[in-house]
Amino acid sequence: MSSKKNPARPEKNQHAWIDSVSPRVKEVFFAAVRAHSSGNFAEAVTNYSLALGLRPEDPVLLTNLGVALRAQDKFKAAEACYRRALAVKPDNPGALSNLGNVLRRLGKLKEAVGCHRRAIELDRKFIDAYYNLGLVLQDLGKLDEAIRLYNYCLKFKPDDDRVSWDKSLALLSKGDFINGFELYEYRWKHEQLKARHFRQPLWDGSSLNGKRIFVYAEQGFGDTLHFCRYIPLLAKAGGRVVFECQTELISLLEGLDGVEEIVRDRERLPDFDFQVPLLSLPRIMKHDTKSIPCECPYIKPPAQAGFPVHVPQGTKLKVGIAWAGKPTHKNDHNRSVSIENFLPFAWLPGVTLYSLQKGPESAQRDEAGCGVLVRDLGNGCDDFADTAKVMGQLDLIITVDTSVAHLAGALNLPVWVALPYNPDWRWMLKRNDSPWYPSMTLFRQKKPGDWDPVFKKMLNSLKFRIES
Repeated sequence: MSSKKNPARPEKNQHAWIDSVSPRVKEVFFAAVRAHSSGNFAEAVTNYSLALGLRPEDPVLLTNLGVALRAQDKFKAAEACYRRALAVKPDNPGALSNLGNVLRRLGKLKEAVGCHRRAIELDRKFIDAYYNLGLVLQDLGKLDEAIRLYNYCLKFKPDDDRVSWDKSLALLSKGDFINGFELYEYRWKHEQLKARHFRQPLWDGSSLNGKRIFVYAEQGFGDTLHFCRYIPLLAKAGGRVVFECQTELISLLEGLDGVEEIVRDRERLPDFDFQVPLLSLPRIMKHDTKSIPCECPYIKPPAQAGFPVHVPQGTKLKVGIAWAGKPTHKNDHNRSVSIENFLPFAWLPGVTLYSLQKGPESAQRDEAGCGVLVRDLGNGCDDFADTAKVMGQLDLIITVDTSVAHLAGALNLPVWVALPYNPDWRWMLKRNDSPWYPSMTLFRQKKPGDWDPVFKKMLNSLKFRIES
């Protein structure tokens, strides 16, 4: 889970402006602000648009409309509103920072930096602009600068959970796991997660001495696969582990070392003495990049899972591919690609491609006319145990940042991961390997949104692998 939302607010406290408008504009404007504040963005857009029909060049209305459009993921329209507002009133710090926010979402990072810096020049007390600038610098890999800005913001807004959360991601990206995982607890303040409450105490790292400890998955499939490596350590600490995870992972993880009992997500729970969220374990155990458990494989598929993979005659290298993650993921627009990005691999004689893609995006295989070039495996897998058993019959996995990458790494299979310019914190920056998965190689974008060099490099590496 990552932070991708910049603070943006409708400009509703414009007292002088409100006094200058007609009663009808005022009425519609306040109706828009009420709808906006309650999260009814469609109604807000309608009312801001009505007001703009009466005052088409008004920068306040244009800026507020831009904020509401951005909340609906209508980024180009939002950009147009901000730019028009700034054409009318160039020295508006709020419009500048809002423009910077939408430019960041559109991948125009350097231009976004300029907008936020100009907003700060115009208003040195505009703390949200400092925070927004920190987010863009973090996207650009300038982590130390971003952290300095977050620290500055926290001096003025020490209770701002957004800032502490994004500071945690910057620290983790730097490889500062001790401090980063400490602040990572701010994830429970994030809108994507809801904290769970139990009468049993949170485990503090002390000896368990045969006590039962309830560990629960809390985020996506990839997070569960990534951090279930900690379960055996709890057993070694004397714990009898009850592990709750997603239904799709049950058959794969019920044989995980250290698990006494596995339960489905939100199923009735047995008795236990302590509880802990899965991603809190690195913090409690105080692990850094050198002490994290990295022995692989730590997952083994059950013998009865999967099915035999058909291998065409003349195949030298069996390559599994996955091109898209979950569409609802906040950063999916950066991490997912098209199946067509992978098709150059099919140019190579002796390479047989197999699709491991699941979900709606698997339809790309037929839509792009790739049925002969890419053999389908993903849709024949009922759960992750099947996928794991099938993957074990391949020579190489090539994927974007999805649960497939974590599964391959946990199985200790050779896996190449194509990463966006600003990747998830766990991949850190610059390095082409991962401290979490010894069998993994990382291929990174050099420019935001530019996948061509990434796939060309992988194609050349694939050629070398076949020829050597």
